[in-house]
Amino acid sequence: MKIAPVADLKNRLSHYLRLVASGETVTVLDRGRPVARISRVEAADDELAGLVRAGLARGPVESLPEDFLTRELPRPATSVLTALLDDREDRF
Repeated sequence: MKIAPVADLKNRLSHYLRLVASGETVTVLDRGRPVARISRVEAADDELAGLVRAGLARGPVESLPEDFLTRELPRPATSVLTALLDDREDRF
């Protein structure tokens, strides 16, 4: 188990995250007192499956299309400014 003061953790966060990813546990100290423990997350897929079983989450129905993140979004018919002014028309 590694120990890291808060200031050192802030300055070298990537280093400590690599240690945690490799299986180490890091205890965080604030003014010399332990305040937190950082450990690796195990089996995140099992956690999601547990949430689905409990009815707190819903699994995917189908995969996203390949162009989901790159396709162009439709342009609005009017500008946002025009819609905002129309909405506030009765207030002024």
